[in-house]
Amino acid sequence: MVYKKVLIGDYFRFEKGLGYKGEFLVENSEVALIGMDSHEEGGGYKEASEKPYSGPYKPEHVAETGDVIFAATEQGFGLLASPLMVPESEKFQTYIYSHHLLKAFVKEEGFLPQYLYNLYRVKKYRDKAAYGDAGSTVRALPSVVLEEQLVPLPDVKTQETINEVISLIDQQIENNKSLAKNLEALAQAIFRSWFVDFEPVHAKARGEKPFGMDDETAALFPDSFEESELGLIPEGWKVCGVSEVLERMKIKSLPASSLTRAFGNTIVLDQGDKLIVGFVDSEPLVQASPSNPFFVFGDHTCRMKLLTTPFSFMPNLICLKGREINDYFAFGATCKIQRFETYRRHWMELISHKVKVPTKELADCYGKYVKSMYSTIDFLVKQNNILEQTRNEVLAHLTDHDIPSLDELLA
Repeated sequence: MVYKKVLIGDYFRFEKGLGYKGEFLVENSEVALIGMDSHEEGGGYKEASEKPYSGPYKPEHVAETGDVIFAATEQGFGLLASPLMVPESEKFQTYIYSHHLLKAFVKEEGFLPQYLYNLYRVKKYRDKAAYGDAGSTVRALPSVVLEEQLVPLPDVKTQETINEVISLIDQQIENNKSLAKNLEALAQAIFRSWFVDFEPVHAKARGEKPFGMDDETAALFPDSFEESELGLIPEGWKVCGVSEVLERMKIKSLPASSLTRAFGNTIVLDQGDKLIVGFVDSEPLVQASPSNPFFVFGDHTCRMKLLTTPFSFMPNLICLKGREINDYFAFGATCKIQRFETYRRHWMELISHKVKVPTKELADCYGKYVKSMYSTIDFLVKQNNILEQTRNEVLAHLTDHDIPSLDELLA
């Protein structure tokens, strides 16, 4: 199959979205605004990134499921020209998109919107549109520049086949993300049941066997409570300062100037929304494992993450372990107690809190319960890294080569 070179503007026109006022961004609404924050670098939709909106808008600002929208303003090198496809939503009735974005409108049949989306997940096409042949940053992507891009285009059947192949990989990536999210929720639910709601202790106090628990584990829980400075706690437990529960590890971070890549051997953590910001090929700074997990605290953002696989980290992340207490318990006990207020340091506030601490045996038991959950989460992250790399390599090949037809292969 021979690809033909076409101008994108022969098939699509691009329009900016709504110029909005911040006062109309609210807590709840049936309308949601898709903005720059909704774009994944390199292409994709960032889950739960849309913002409820209560202000006026026009019909042309509405984004329908399957619409392709490009990042048209630079907010960090690599984001410009990244595409997303508008997902289905069970939460919102209407999506609209902001003036920082460009939405593709079909002018001529023969160039599938989903293929346009997949095409611009390929780095060289994004870079050419965003930065030109010289590689200089333009900081914005005018619609005319996108329309003037010359790109390879196969017939519709081939486009559909490529879209189907890539969708299968994308679906597996989403399945892995969903499984990882569910496993983390399960680990947190067990922690809450045992150490916050004290459900096994309440059950034993009523003369009942704790639900779904074997006798050996149930024996680790008392059947009564005692008073403490934090209110009632299970008998035999104690109240400790977070500084007594956490040990701050003396491990130097990567330099602030370190450049990460989309793929590599070692995960790199930062304190921002994504936490995992990329990969490097250098040796990891922290040799974490399922039997020796570490976790990190974002000093400015209060974000925490536990890892069971080797990793490196950027400045302003604090590397932690449990201090004479199980690491998995120490993470569970402290990962939600420090609230983010403003972008400033929070470490001293974190360690000023107090937590309820069970016996060492019970904390170790919890660690055994959730160890495989957290190690599976890290395995899924690694698997997705491989899948994403495979997808990008497949896309780069399928969108840039002459693919022989079945008849040509058989000839």
